[in-house]
Amino acid sequence: MFDFINDLDGYFCEKYANYDKLCILPGYKMPLMQASKVDEFGRTRTYTLPAETMRLAAQEKKDELLKELKTRLVDLTFSFSFEPLSFFKRVKNKCSKYGFAKNFRLILSKYGLDEESVGEPLSISREIWHKIWKGNFLPTKNLLYSIALTSQISLQDLSTMFALLYEEFDYTVPKDVVVSYLLSRKVYNPAMIQRAFDEYGVGNLFIK
Repeated sequence: MFDFINDLDGYFCEKYANYDKLCILPGYKMPLMQASKVDEFGRTRTYTLPAETMRLAAQEKKDELLKELKTRLVDLTFSFSFEPLSFFKRVKNKCSKYGFAKNFRLILSKYGLDEESVGEPLSISREIWHKIWKGNFLPTKNLLYSIALTSQISLQDLSTMFALLYEEFDYTVPKDVVVSYLLSRKVYNPAMIQRAFDEYGVGNLFIK
């Protein structure tokens, strides 16, 4: 049987990039970040290694370090308010080629989804959800995560939605790493999603 939590752990070790939290873990060995090489003229050049060198995946005792890190994770990504748009921003949001609302509905229509079917599994008031759907409000990142997971939206399509809002996955945030894993592996089963959230202390979403 596929152990998806073990697979998630490996993915997390590869992707998680909050080095301030990693380097203070007991037993974490700070790698050498400077290296040198001799160029074609015989001169020694010093350069800095990429930040990825500090990720858990490169640590000899990554499993122990990850276990310790999990005890320290707290989800601080609160976003329970929605931004009402001014008149001109509403017009742009609804009508522009690059407006969020127009493209948002187009993406969801590919999945055969409408306002009611997308909103049903979300813990959000009908009034606010209707205003988001119509383009009067902008959604938060947490709401888009909730929609992607409950409506089985692909990682690529969620990334397109993010781009319209000038957002992106932030791999210094555990939630972003966990959600990107779930979408990349097409894990949409509610029990498995909750198990992953419990494992990494993820919360503050809009899923019933």
